[in-house]
Amino acid sequence: MRRAAMALAAAALMSAAHAATPVKIIKRWTGHMPAAVAPLLQSSAASQEECARVWATCLMKGAAPAIDFDKHLVLVAVRRSSAVTFNDVKLDNGNLTTSVAASPDMPNHMTCALAFVPRAGVTKINGAPPGK
Repeated sequence: MRRAAMALAAAALMSAAHAATPVKIIKRWTGHMPAAVAPLLQSSAASQEECARVWATCLMKGAAPAIDFDKHLVLVAVRRSSAVTFNDVKLDNGNLTTSVAASPDMPNHMTCALAFVPRAGVTKINGAPPGK
């Protein structure tokens, strides 16, 4: 009985060591695009060209920011909603997982939420390669 309890405690400690680590969002942006435009399906931009395309599609003001994509990524979430935001971003064994919240309304436009995050340790985003 005692060995079983010790084994359970060891297993709990090992799983805690592999728990997802919260990732800080450095900067956020929000834009809008017409509902008639096909929504962006990618969950991130991993190059300046991808970021510029997302920026233009989401009708963001001004030029896309210059980003060192060796060190950072831009997360992308597009929903038919008046408010979209990243609630939670975590890194779990190289997979960056995101939780997105959207208001339940259905306006005549899509809202784009972009989040600037560190790239360190990221090999996938929600199970897909960066930029997909």
